[in-house]
Amino acid sequence: MNGKKEITEQLLTGAAIADVLDDVATLRLEIFREYPYLYQGRREDELKYLGTYAEAPDACVILAYDGHAVIGAVAGMPLIHEDAQMLDAFAGTAFSLSDAYYVGELLFRPAYRNCGLGQKLLARQESYIRSLGRYRKLACATVGRPDDHPLRPCDYISITRFLARTGFARLPGVTTHFMWRETDGIVRDHPMQFWSKELI
Repeated sequence: MNGKKEITEQLLTGAAIADVLDDVATLRLEIFREYPYLYQGRREDELKYLGTYAEAPDACVILAYDGHAVIGAVAGMPLIHEDAQMLDAFAGTAFSLSDAYYVGELLFRPAYRNCGLGQKLLARQESYIRSLGRYRKLACATVGRPDDHPLRPCDYISITRFLARTGFARLPGVTTHFMWRETDGIVRDHPMQFWSKELI
């Protein structure tokens, strides 16, 4: 973190989330263009999706700043307020949806990765969720890519390493699929794997 200003954080809930949705949309559009998502998004679609955070009870957004610049975000909401396609992935499992909180965004600009900031913001989010007294576990999802994908960077570090370090475990058989346009302009199907962590 040498050469950077003091990193500060801001936790927002309720209607206050609406004021920062454009910042989160910018992070998603820029960071999700990278491997493994290779996502070519549109701002209007991002803002529509992110608007759920401003409406869902108990949702939160934590922004990280370097000076006045937004350099990262962690966001989440109760799993039951997520897309029906996501909820369907848990059908027929013993996983309880009503007491699960979904970590939907964990975004950091490249210069701020692998320095402990992700663990710090996730811990702050967990503290907020515990304070609500209604949730027993976290859930998140990762996109699946083959190890020999032609656009995989040689120095790529999978987020699964971060998830394992922070106590998440893969939920075998709990998967879904989403279609999105990749950076080459082609719409493709993408498998998504779910993970979970108990809140102690």
